[in-house]
Amino acid sequence: MNISINPSYFCNFRCDFCYLTEQQLSDTKKIDLNSLDNLLSQVPKITYIDLYGGEIGALKKDYFYEMKRVIRKYYDGKINIITNFSMLHEGFFEEDITLTVSYDGEAREKWNKVYENILLSPVRVSVLVLASPKVLALDVDDFVTSMNLCSNVRSVEIKPYSTNQANNHAVTHIDFENYVKKWIDSSIPKRFEFTNENYLNDVLDGTRNAFSDDHVYITPNGKFGVLEFDLNDKEFFLELNSYDDYIKWTEKEKQYNVSDICRNCKYFGGCLTEHYRFVKDMNDGCNGYYNLIEWYARLEN
Repeated sequence: MNISINPSYFCNFRCDFCYLTEQQLSDTKKIDLNSLDNLLSQVPKITYIDLYGGEIGALKKDYFYEMKRVIRKYYDGKINIITNFSMLHEGFFEEDITLTVSYDGEAREKWNKVYENILLSPVRVSVLVLASPKVLALDVDDFVTSMNLCSNVRSVEIKPYSTNQANNHAVTHIDFENYVKKWIDSSIPKRFEFTNENYLNDVLDGTRNAFSDDHVYITPNGKFGVLEFDLNDKEFFLELNSYDDYIKWTEKEKQYNVSDICRNCKYFGGCLTEHYRFVKDMNDGCNGYYNLIEWYARLEN
């Protein structure tokens, strides 16, 4: 089971595309570590853990190391930290840690400082880029070149933007697909791994799992969580009281979060979606990114 632990919503950035509200981003509440211990004890087999926020670098060091101690009771693999990489401490660079940097070039505040931190990082990092409107407007070749200049960048992944309960930018699934295509088509040779292309190959190989039955979240409120969509199709975290509740939700996901369009798709269960949402039509594509998969399949053939 993959677990994403969100110990706190607090963040030192105020990005206009963040899934968290201003109130959440200002909230210094942290998950009670006894609650975290209890939640982790309910998961039968943990195969991967990441920490994200909010901003992990904003956590006090004693809390960070105590949280790590709790995690180590149940998981002995490398812990991945997802960070804006603006607030660093030595705990980020320990041997049992991997780093993923949320970096959107000029679309994010303090981007120059973060880019400098990537350049000077003593360890290699993966980079996540959220396909917000400001990112979609950036020149892809320039972005690829800037990543090539960072010898510490191991991989880059473009993440899809979803409307949420904090903001509602006009980005369609087709916009995301076209942006990923630009990265694949870029004439600049990449000196890093392009994760989206790996995912596309997994889809075509039949090895990708598109359901949420292998990934659960833990929220600052001491609850399990899953990504859901409200009546306005806005993304939010649905909190659950127990691991059993999570298992029941994953069963419902396969029944209620998918439409006949999905069920009749040849990539059903193995598409590019990160969590199924009900597809009413294909006018703007779908969050399984069927059109991107088909385009890539033709490209490979």
